[in-house]
Amino acid sequence: MYLLQKSHSGLTLMLLPNLKRMVRKPWAFTLVVMVVVLATTSTQEASAYSPEHPDVVRMIDRGIAFLRSQEKEHGHHEEGAKMLKAYAIYKVNHEPDDPLVREGVAAAVAYIEKQTKAKSVDHYMSYAGAFAMLLLIDVDPIKHRSAIERMSRYYLGLQKPHGGFGYPNGPEGDNSQNQYAVLSMWSLRKAGFEVPPEIMERLAIYLLQTQDPSGMWGYFGIIGNRGLVKQERTRLSLTSACAGSLLIAGDFFDFYKDRARRKQKIDNDSGLPPALAIHDEKSEQSAAAVKTSQLKPPMIETAVGRSMNFYNKTAFKFSNFPNSLGFYYYALYAHERFMSFVENSRGEYENEPAWYNQGVEDLKRHQDPDGGFGGAAARKAGMSPHLSPSENTAFAVLFLIRSTKKAIGQLSTGTMQGGYGLPKSTKGMQTKGGQLIDAPKAGSVGGMLDLLEQGGDDVDDKAIYDSLILSKDPQERADQLKRLKRMVKGGPYKTRRAAARMLGQSSDMDIVPTLIFALTDPDKTVQREARNGLRFVSRRFEGFGLPDDPTPKQVDAAVKAWKEWYLLSNPSYLFLDEG
Repeated sequence: MYLLQKSHSGLTLMLLPNLKRMVRKPWAFTLVVMVVVLATTSTQEASAYSPEHPDVVRMIDRGIAFLRSQEKEHGHHEEGAKMLKAYAIYKVNHEPDDPLVREGVAAAVAYIEKQTKAKSVDHYMSYAGAFAMLLLIDVDPIKHRSAIERMSRYYLGLQKPHGGFGYPNGPEGDNSQNQYAVLSMWSLRKAGFEVPPEIMERLAIYLLQTQDPSGMWGYFGIIGNRGLVKQERTRLSLTSACAGSLLIAGDFFDFYKDRARRKQKIDNDSGLPPALAIHDEKSEQSAAAVKTSQLKPPMIETAVGRSMNFYNKTAFKFSNFPNSLGFYYYALYAHERFMSFVENSRGEYENEPAWYNQGVEDLKRHQDPDGGFGGAAARKAGMSPHLSPSENTAFAVLFLIRSTKKAIGQLSTGTMQGGYGLPKSTKGMQTKGGQLIDAPKAGSVGGMLDLLEQGGDDVDDKAIYDSLILSKDPQERADQLKRLKRMVKGGPYKTRRAAARMLGQSSDMDIVPTLIFALTDPDKTVQREARNGLRFVSRRFEGFGLPDDPTPKQVDAAVKAWKEWYLLSNPSYLFLDEG
């Protein structure tokens, strides 16, 4: 394995002891090196940005204001443009009652109703149908379950014999459209809807077969008789779209689960209950995991490695789009998806990557005075936009907020229900933040702790939080705190999150070191519960400035500040590795 370490001269590649194992797998070693080289490209040329950077926040706010100012959609597909606008706005504010979000949702429902009953297939179905599902899945998958399922069956039934998706009036597979078919299937499965795995497998194999030897992809895939053949009309936008789609397919089949394991280790011989040990995800098989006979991780890694090698020679930036500048903003969103799933496949994440910095710099130079993208500033730079300013702005916003990275993070921490199929009956159920919850299953804190110590897989979040009230009996309370301290140090995210929240209810200063340890948890929801608990215990309600989505540096700073604060009241305490 490897680490990237920042230094005054840039980024340094540090190889770890298991390099020998990687050398036995040349495709893995090649991909790692290519990723590192790409990540270091142009580190000195652009400023360091993240979605929270003040400049980026201003760009996003201006972009959203522009979208709100556009009363009528002008683009290839009026309904699709309306759904895309709503999707971008909802990704920013997460407000289902936003007028434009409600308008987009209504358009999505109406589009599904019309198209699933139509005698002919909409020419832009692969795009509009995908965004209809993506929007409804994000806003309320329970309320719109029926519409989502109808569109899913209809949409997936349009797969062509070779495995790809494309325009209804031709046999070709269109790689511009394939990316949205892949994204839709991934989103459906992660939201709990049934997706036949063979559809994703066939599409992934089609993408593998239609890659250009250079590592790029073209619009209409050409399948050779033996091996890869030269593709026509290759583009940067399609390269990111297809390479990203392969990684999304890999995530769909759970190929990368073991790469995101927690690094803290707990002694499994300690006698702790099962949930209090870190699970070995190589041996732990999710009930929702999909087994595939043909598609294998090395196949994806090899293809993605070719694309990374290409990008090592040709950076993804505005000036390198001479032949397809008209789709630059749409391409940016595809590239953000690609690089976010590169991070996901490696299990390592960078808050201010070079490719994002480059994209922000390019967008800053070409944002119009009214906040839109793809208008006068773009034309002045030589672009001939093929999409409307509203569509281009929505894609630019999705890039700036790193929407894919956020979606991956939310799903990996369980904020949406994973696995195949929602419950057959959702009567009495509701959604909360995208989650399906029902009536409490455990009524006492003791019973809830017992369930959590066994993993808590069958316990819904509402039941957990309804039961999180510490006992008033001193001895019982002490026993509960002891159990909770152990829980917060290991096990599934649900166990750690619940333990951190419950510890935060206590005014006992002895729990402070445990909550400080929980600030370093890889799950952001656990971090937030620990932060809130520390603020309550200390009565420092502003804490030490740790945001909801902190960078590693911000976490380190908060841990240091809280330790210093605690030592003021307990100077003899020695902070060891709390894990």
